[in-house]
Order: sequence, then structure tokens, then C-alpha cells
Amino acid sequence: MCAIVGCVNWGLRRKLTRDRLMRAAESMQHRGRDGTRVMFQPASGQRGAFGLGHCRLAVNGGPSAVQPIGNRCGDISIVVNGELYDPGDVLRRRLESQGHRFATSSDSELALHLYVQHGLEFVQYLRGEFAIVIHDARENRLLAVRDRFGIKPLLYTQRAGETWFASQACAFRAAGIELECDTESVWHVMSFQYTLPDRTLQRNVFQIPPGCLAIARDETVQIHRYWDLDYPPLDDRNPSACIGDADELAAALADRFDEAVRIRLRGDVPVVSHLSGGIDSCSVLDSAVRQGGVAAAFSIGFPGDADHDESKSAVDIAARLGVHFYGVDGSPRHLIDAIEASVTASEGWCVNGHLPAKYLLSRAISQAGYKVALTGEGADELLAGYAHLKIDHCRSVAPAAIDGILAQNRTSYGSMIPAAGGTIPTQAIRAVLGYVPTFLAAKASQGWMIRSHLQASFLAPFSGRDAMAEFVAAVFDPDQIDNRHVVHQSLYVWMKTALAQNILRTLGDGCESAHATEGRLPMLDHLLFQWVKQQPIGRLIRSQQSGESDLRRGKTTERFADKWLLRAAMRDRLPSRVVNRPKHPFDAPPLANSLFRCQRLMDFLQSRIDDHPYFDAAKVRRTLSMMKDANQESKTATDPLWWMLLSSHSSLA
Repeated sequence: MCAIVGCVNWGLRRKLTRDRLMRAAESMQHRGRDGTRVMFQPASGQRGAFGLGHCRLAVNGGPSAVQPIGNRCGDISIVVNGELYDPGDVLRRRLESQGHRFATSSDSELALHLYVQHGLEFVQYLRGEFAIVIHDARENRLLAVRDRFGIKPLLYTQRAGETWFASQACAFRAAGIELECDTESVWHVMSFQYTLPDRTLQRNVFQIPPGCLAIARDETVQIHRYWDLDYPPLDDRNPSACIGDADELAAALADRFDEAVRIRLRGDVPVVSHLSGGIDSCSVLDSAVRQGGVAAAFSIGFPGDADHDESKSAVDIAARLGVHFYGVDGSPRHLIDAIEASVTASEGWCVNGHLPAKYLLSRAISQAGYKVALTGEGADELLAGYAHLKIDHCRSVAPAAIDGILAQNRTSYGSMIPAAGGTIPTQAIRAVLGYVPTFLAAKASQGWMIRSHLQASFLAPFSGRDAMAEFVAAVFDPDQIDNRHVVHQSLYVWMKTALAQNILRTLGDGCESAHATEGRLPMLDHLLFQWVKQQPIGRLIRSQQSGESDLRRGKTTERFADKWLLRAAMRDRLPSRVVNRPKHPFDAPPLANSLFRCQRLMDFLQSRIDDHPYFDAAKVRRTLSMMKDANQESKTATDPLWWMLLSSHSSLA
């Protein structure tokens, strides 16, 4: 995990200096502790002053792989955060045959020469997890590129005649730019958990959306999309991608998946793996072990909560594969201790204790002396693994199966499956899709619950506005969702919001970078994704026969297995209990389960209620008093309230 920063100053309203640039870079040294360097060029003639900065996490390329990197002519310079993969050095050799000379063995330098050779089309050749800033003196412009899924963050701001790009907003503050809370984004987050795709919680800080390239020139920033999910229209599937029986397709997936893991094992440092009891992380670990490239496995457990704790299964898998195992204690008191640090590091808020849990997991990896970890994130997006996608699928093909799916996923009530009670309006969603994706119905019920606890003075300026209509306008792209399968429609919206903004940015990069660790995500290899998206939905969400007990009772309930293609691929590689285990989201137990057993937790929560700028203390305390005797479903459904209250309070400290 590295940090990058770039700035170009177009006017004289504020002077860009090497000192400001260095302060911006140094504010992100937690991301990369192996050296900080900047490149600064004062204004000259018609060209503005510019600068690039880089904090290095040394995992590839040896001592010479320092950044910023410039070409031989000195008119193009680059900084890169992340990893670029070039199996067999095919691209490097091709560029060398075209006259390019590499000064380092760094994978980051590959992007520099691709840009020199191909211009803006260089992004089409990039494979991996990356954020890149390039200064091109020939064109007098600053470019910024974010990877296809948004694994690496990239923000920008404009102020006083200058444009800044950086990995985190803290860099802008360090450069002397005042950051202001964006109350509109706060309202959006309180309504459906996420900011709009190009916004942040700061009014003057914006995100470059995943799969986009930004060009800064003449005090303007233009955003261009270079890649999108492009799920196939219902009448336009590539037949060659689906040739073969189920076993052949499962073997083809395994081959592609193993390659995605293999290229992410390279480097100058040992690689470890995240591990839970589910098939995603177990498949990643198994593949890495088979290819001889993993040093240890790390897992966080939630002691005393059988519905959430997967540590026993993780221990068993690590032992079976012969991998050294590190367990992390995710008890509520530890999560509370880490909430403020995790919010500060991630620059985001949360609706569950999984944010501090992921922070503790990354800290344990760093404390054990490791820098790089493989993770299973992205498998449910790649292979349609979430329960809410099965519900969307079953609405038209097997409505009777929905009750069974709901019964198996009660821990997701209120976050990914709607809870009982009110909802904010969702007519705008239905008007476009003809239905409301289950996860958005859940966010609407969650938003109603959270907004019902906010201060009237905060809500007043937004009276009459439709949060979900604004969501639809910002997220729904007709070219990407019209005439698509309902599962692909739901996945498109999920990946633009929950995946990019929460799973990858807040939980992923935010927590990993806090401890100078780097996550690598083989499930989100874009070449693997492009193959899988052509498969019929029936290869991912597959109907199964009724269980024996159902048949004995004369029932014919249809059941559906998620991620069927992956389960088939891993059938002979992992224990059947892992292969057949239903999807279990990475969630911490509801905080209300422990509040009334631990006075310290209760005191901590109580201390954050009265002086909160958004929440109404009386309303919050009224709901809190009801939790002691509440049923488990109510505790689960209200959990986002407690974590949103705590995380939004912590970010203001």
C-alpha cells in the first residue's frame, strides 16, 4: 500500500511549494513507511507549477523502485499506488522491442512507458489494483486514473487556482486546504449509507469513480469513463463463453482463478491471506498454498456468538492446508476501542462493527511483520453470492423459495435484507427497474430507521427531497442496466455503491493502509470478471432439489445455491462442509447483544449521544431503552443506528 499525491497550480492566487507538497505526502506515511519523495517544478512560461509525491510500501522492485519516476526526456512523470500485473513480462518485452528503456524493475514504471506509447489508451493495458497520477509537460496536463473496480482510492479537490489529487483527504488538509463537512453527503449517508459515487463527506473533496480517468488542465477537471461492468444484454450473450458442460466450465473457472491468485503472489516480501470459514477466502488460501506462495493465514473471531464467529472453521482449514494461523479477538470491547482510529484511518462511517474488526485484522498482520495479504473480497460480486441477489432472482422464477432464503439470513436483516417497519420512498427505483432490488429495499428501511433518530433541525433543509431519486440519477446508467438480467441489474448498482464505497474503500483500503499493509484481490481480476459475466445466471445461482426431510413431509420447496460455479470448481479441493456452506456475510454481532452485559460499552455509547451534531438524544435514548428486552431481529435491525452514531461522532473528534 502506497500513497500518492499530485498537484498543478494554474494561477498566482496561491503559491505551490515543495514544502506544501512534502507535507501532503508525509500526512499519508502510514500507508507507506519505506520512504517519501517528492518532485517539484516551479511555474515556467505558460506552464503552471506542478508536483508529485509518493510514500512507498516496498514490496516489489528492490531498492531502485522509488517514485516519482520520470521518462528519459524528463517531460512525463508518474506516481503509482498499487500493483500492476504483467504475466511473463509480455508488455515489458513488447515495449522494449519498441525502443523503451526501463530504469527499474518496478511494475509501476510499466504504466509510464505504456502512457508514452499509447497516450490515454494506456489504461486499456493495465491489469491490477491501482491509482495513478501522471504529469505530462508536453500536453501541460495532470492525469489521474483509478482502477476498474475502485480497489485503490483516488480523490481530488480544487481551490485557489490549483488542482490536487491524493490517496486520502488528509493530504489536502496537510497542504493547507480547509476541509468542510458536506451536509448533503451526510444526509445521503444517513438515507442509504453511501455518498453519491463522485462525492465524499467533505464538500470540496471528490472521488474519481472506479474505471475513470481524470484530466486536469486550465483549472478544470474532466472525468472520462474508460471501463464499465458491461453485463451482457439479455439477447446478446457470447455463446463461446458458455460452451461445455458444468464440469468443464468449473475447471475453466478454476484455471482462471488460479492464474489470478498466482500473479498476486509475486513480490519481494512474504504474502499472507485473510481467512474465514467461507468458501471465498478458503478458495484463495487453497489456491495460494497449491502454488507455494503463502506464509500465514489471519482471521478475526467474535467469541461467544455462534451466528457470526467463524474462527473454528478457519482454524480447521489452516491446519488442513498446513498454514500457520493467527487469530484476532473481535470481542465488543476491542471493537469499541478501535472505532475512533478506524474511522479516522478510513475517512468513512460504518453501520456494523466490521469496520473496527477489519482495522484490528490489518493491525495484526502488520504487527506480525507482514505487508501483503490476499483477500476474498469480490467473490460475491463476481459470482452472485449474496442472499439479496438470490431473492431478486427468485421473485420471478421461484417465489416460494424466498421464505427459506430469508430464514437462513436473519443476521443480514436491516443491512442487506429489509427489516420490518418504515421505509424512505423507493418509487424512483421501481420506475426505472420495475422492482426494487432487495439490498436497496434494505437500505431504504435502514435509512428510515436512522433518519427517524435525527434532529429535526438537521432534516429541515432536506424536506421534500427524495434521497432515492437522487441516488437513481447519480448511479443508474440506462446503457448499463436496461435489458439486463435482474441479478446483473442489482449487481451493477451494488458494485457502484456498496462494493466501491464501503467494502473496497472504507473496509478495505482504509483499514489496510492504516497499518501499511496491502490487500490483493484475485476475485476482482478484471479478466476473470469478463469471463464470468458471460456465464448464464443458472451457472451462478443454481436450483437444487428439496432436502430429504422436506420430501418426507411431502414438501417440494425449491432451494438455490449461490456461487455454484465456484463451489463446483472447489468440490475436490476443499472439504464438503466448506463447499456446501451457505454464504455468511462478514458482519460483527449486533452491539446490543453486549451493551447490557458490559457497563463499559454502555458508558461509551451513552457518552456519544448528548453532544452529537446530527442525532436527537431523546429519540436515541428511547430506542436504546427498548433494546434490553428486544428480540434478536430487532437488535440486528437497529445495529446500524449505534454504529452510524458512533462512527459519525468519531469522525468529528
